[in-house]
Formats: sequence, structure tokens, C-alpha cells
Amino acid sequence: MASGKTHIITGCGAGLAVSCLDQGKKSELAHNPAIAVPLAGFFGKLPDILEPATNPHHRQFCHSIAVFAGIGYGLKKAYDWKPENNKEAFYRGLALVAGAGYLSHLLFDATTPMSLPVIGKF
Repeated sequence: MASGKTHIITGCGAGLAVSCLDQGKKSELAHNPAIAVPLAGFFGKLPDILEPATNPHHRQFCHSIAVFAGIGYGLKKAYDWKPENNKEAFYRGLALVAGAGYLSHLLFDATTPMSLPVIGKF
């Protein structure tokens, strides 16, 4: 099972990948690695902040396949978005970085024996 540090590190890696590889209209702020890396690291840990391992509801809705699919869909929409100004470019970059960090967490958890529930409890 991945530890909290592992989730943070992989989230940081996802943020770095987005900041370097995204070919869409980049936001100078959201795509800056100094911002993207820690932001994605936070979002990589966020599911365990919302549903801590000490909580009996760990790996419920925030760790579910439904959330994975929803964030994946949102990432696709954000990636395809053609922002018209710097503000929209910032929101696009923020969505890509945060979504990549969160998905990195769910991908690691999906590979464990406990895996992810389909929907989980709210």
C-alpha cells in the first residue's frame, strides 16, 4: 500500500509532468513548476485528507471509481479547452495540475488488494 509520502511524491511528479508537457495555452502561474509541483503534491494527498486511513469510511466516495471517472472526464475537458485570456489559461492549468495529482493517488490505490469501490458511501 502506498504511504502518504508516496502519494505526495507521485502527485508532485504528475504536476511536473503537466507543467512541462502540456502543449495547450499555458498559464505563466499555473504551469510554473514552482507552483504546479507542490499544488499537485497536495492534491495527491487530498483523498486521504478527506477520508483518513484511521476513519472507518476510508476508501469510500473520495477514493471511488466514480470519482476517478469524473476527474478523468474533467481532465479531458480541461485539456481540450481553448482559453481566450490569461485568467482562463490559469483555470485550465489549475484544473490539469490538480486533477493529475488527485488521479495519481487513485491510480496507486487501485493497484492494492483493497482496490477502489465503484461508488462508496458519502
